[in-house]
Amino acid sequence: MNNFFPVIDFPKIKCPFVRKEINGHYVVTPEITPGCEWVFEDPAVRAVDKLHGTNICVHFNKGIISSIDNRDTRVVINPFISLYLPRNIIQMMAGIINSMEKGWISDIETGSVYGELIAPKINGNLHQVDRPYFVPFDFLYEKCHWKSWIRGQYPKTFESMSEWFKEMPSLFTTDRIKKLRLAEGVVFTHPDGRMAKLRRDMFPWCHD
Repeated sequence: MNNFFPVIDFPKIKCPFVRKEINGHYVVTPEITPGCEWVFEDPAVRAVDKLHGTNICVHFNKGIISSIDNRDTRVVINPFISLYLPRNIIQMMAGIINSMEKGWISDIETGSVYGELIAPKINGNLHQVDRPYFVPFDFLYEKCHWKSWIRGQYPKTFESMSEWFKEMPSLFTTDRIKKLRLAEGVVFTHPDGRMAKLRRDMFPWCHD
């Protein structure tokens, strides 16, 4: 199969608050990162659940998977089932199949789907899944964002967000896995594609 998709690494996403080293930890401060004012000012921005997995991209050619990338590395070309596949490749393919079964990947003929691979043996399994899942970012943007953020129900201040993050559950884990787990963080996403990320472990209280 002709594999014509370029390998594109995931862009580095800024934190909306300036981070500084305090007491040996690189943590956020109340100062807003220059250029990230849109996070707090534009009502169209969504606060999307940030999953704790590994980034992969799945390329489709006429509805068939042609290749799979892990950040800046093409790890699979023209995937096929074999007894000799490495465990990490089996995990990726199983995650994609499981998500297809859930309907999380759909309406794609030719193009690239970016997302997060979560699994029992990836990053401590924060989401408590019993099998691998590939969760597209577009799915999270549509289904796993806090409507309270769009509605402006709470102050979009450092202090308010700090308190929110202390108890914030993962929407994906609650809604899709039916388990209650604290969220790793949020990816603030603008309709024009701009993004900023904030994790709970960036706050000073996480290291007390």
